[in-house]
Amino acid sequence: PYTDQQGLSFYFKVNGVAMFIKGANWIPADSFENRVTESVLDRLLESAVAANMNMLRVWGGGVYQPDAFYDKCDELGLMVWQELMFACAMYPRDPSFLHTSTTEVKEQITRLMHHVSIVTWSGNNENEVALGWFPETIARRDLYASDYYVLYIQNLLPALL
Repeated sequence: PYTDQQGLSFYFKVNGVAMFIKGANWIPADSFENRVTESVLDRLLESAVAANMNMLRVWGGGVYQPDAFYDKCDELGLMVWQELMFACAMYPRDPSFLHTSTTEVKEQITRLMHHVSIVTWSGNNENEVALGWFPETIARRDLYASDYYVLYIQNLLPALL
């Protein structure tokens, strides 16, 4: 807790040491993924280090990055805040979607879990706050909040763990 104001502090500790995080939001490097070569990734990630960044947040509205991205972050010592690819929308909770989403998360975590650069996983980008953004979600908040809970808490959290 802060001593001079309400609320709690939020920070990362690495090996027991509180870290100052300086970073950026990593959105897809190009609208056409096939143009993002390993040399493009190297240049962008090395630029982040040259700017004294130590963390990048892989935005949940983008795409899971290729292995070369995480390999380079491992090499450079860049920490990664990895979001699941769900953003700015309300998602269904029908069995087919839940199965597909859970499979996606399990496959991505299995693919990426050996990377030391990934220091945290996050569930989505702005979906919880979006419950209060749209006329439909405001009018039927209980329904959409329930859908949110089923997708993220009952399905994706266990898949992540």
